Amino acid sequence: MKPLRTYLSLSPDDRRLLRQAFAAVLVARLALWVAGIAWMRSWAAQPRPEALRTQCRPVNRIVWAVQAACRRVPGATCLVSSLALQRLLSSHGHASELQIGVARNGSAFTAHAWIVCNGEVYDSGSPDDSYTRLMAWRTSGKT
Repeated sequence: MKPLRTYLSLSPDDRRLLRQAFAAVLVARLALWVAGIAWMRSWAAQPRPEALRTQCRPVNRIVWAVQAACRRVPGATCLVSSLALQRLLSSHGHASELQIGVARNGSAFTAHAWIVCNGEVYDSGSPDDSYTRLMAWRTSGKT
């Protein structure tokens, strides 16, 4: 009951943003199973239609909404989180870069994804400089 009470105590704008975040996380989670990488990249970078851009949200509120949604969606990995965050940032007019890197963990490799927006790193895990960046997807956040 507490999650519902918390949700209802949010402003209408924050409730709308949280619904958008849940939708983005779910689409990213499901699309990783069935969609190709080209579709995922295009989807994450899709800007918001100009008519809807008057209600752009601050980056910190978008990050909050995606983090809240990821905590409640099973299997929401760092890649899912980063794809959803890039999608919402782009749709709210913010440029960002999704970065994917690898690090050596003993004899194995680990991979990680994170977002850079306005020079700040938004990471669903623990930020670590040991990751070597392999690729990055930039979005302009503009139409």
